[in-house]
Amino acid sequence: MTSKKIIERLLQQDWFVKCETEHEIALVLNACFDAEVNWMNGELTSFFPDRTIELPVFIARDAEFNERGIFWGDSVYFEDENRHLEDITDWFFEELRK
Repeated sequence: MTSKKIIERLLQQDWFVKCETEHEIALVLNACFDAEVNWMNGELTSFFPDRTIELPVFIARDAEFNERGIFWGDSVYFEDENRHLEDITDWFFEELRK
């Protein structure tokens, strides 16, 4: 069960979480599912797109890009284009441990 504090933060805009493992991706997607935050195309976050991915993966919610949902990308995209997004990675995983 995802804490209310995490859900409240995921409902806000302009954040990203860096996932180093498939397990971390699952944790983020489960929290988004609990917060009823879907993929930007409206699909539920109960799955990760069926693609071969390279880690790390960044999962984000960006008001400038799409207000409705989350999206994912690689490090180049997040390092170069999205400096306005808040990195909540450490906070997110710390909150999960509580």
